[in-house]
Amino acid sequence: MKYIRATLIVLLCAYWSSISAQISPEDTTLVKNFRLNFAIPDLPAFKIMGTNPSNILRPSSPKALAAMVSDFGKGGQVILPSSFAAEIAPYILLKSNSLTLREYDNNSELYSLRISIGTQRDPANDITTNLALGARMTLIDDGDLKNDKQYRQQLFDLLDQKVQAKDAYQLEYLKQNNFTAQEVAEKASLEQQQENYVNQQLKRDYDAAIDSLNTAYKEKNWNKKKLDVAVAVLGTSPDSLAKDTKFNKFSVWATYGTPLGQHGQLLLGWNFNYVSGNIEGGDSYTTNSIASRIYGGENKYKGFLELQYERDENLGANMYFANLGGEFLIMDGVWGNISAGLERNWTDNESHFASNFDIKFTIPEKLKLFK
Repeated sequence: MKYIRATLIVLLCAYWSSISAQISPEDTTLVKNFRLNFAIPDLPAFKIMGTNPSNILRPSSPKALAAMVSDFGKGGQVILPSSFAAEIAPYILLKSNSLTLREYDNNSELYSLRISIGTQRDPANDITTNLALGARMTLIDDGDLKNDKQYRQQLFDLLDQKVQAKDAYQLEYLKQNNFTAQEVAEKASLEQQQENYVNQQLKRDYDAAIDSLNTAYKEKNWNKKKLDVAVAVLGTSPDSLAKDTKFNKFSVWATYGTPLGQHGQLLLGWNFNYVSGNIEGGDSYTTNSIASRIYGGENKYKGFLELQYERDENLGANMYFANLGGEFLIMDGVWGNISAGLERNWTDNESHFASNFDIKFTIPEKLKLFK
């Protein structure tokens, strides 16, 4: 009987060892821990409201939650922003406490699905309300660390070293204070002191290394290849509560981004709009535009130059837009975007100046929203 029992124990240990060997970090590490402070993309539900003549939809890596506000001025005065939009990645947000890297790998396009909603008060009367709904997917994202196997391995190696170092720091604490492990285990205050000491050493030696790894990754990968596609619809309501909203505009975007060296990025974008004439009793019409934008700088601060051509069938006009601007990190999770440009109706030889300032928000990189 003793022989049988010993044999069963050996077999059971061997079984669990084989199971543990098959479990990789990708099977246990959660996607929510792989959040970097890249620039926040434009939101389709915001873009369709036409707060800016630019029709290019800035792509970026999927974020669980993002928001943006604009239109801070009226009649030369600073006012509360009249345009607001928010975007969520529902699958990433709802599965925040269970979504692993392995699951994300298997369905990265699905998890990149983001839904946005936006509202805008009519600046003419502050009563009429525009309501927008949008959706977006990322088909190519070479700069998403959740997809970067090399980065993962570097991080996992650091985390493994951190775990192994914990035992060494515990022994170091015992030696420095002439304690035995039994003495510490029997006294809660000593156990807490040991834990504080170990955490302090780990933070000093490994958290800084992980932060350095993340910073280097952001600077190296902010401009990597990306492809986003998006759609949105826009409706108008005669009152501020968005009652009796009638949808009268449909938009489609596709934007491709590719690096220009280490400090540059080129965006190529296409936008199509269908505007129904049902609201004001006019004719329905379409617009088509193509645009290019060149960024130069680094992850935190960059400037851009943009050129755009648009064919407006309603006006029967060829529209051109030249735009200069900058994108900058205000603080963790908060980005600013400022631009100014000249829009010209080449058919009627009319031009006008356009400026814009947006503030964008997302979950800060170091904030653990869900434990």
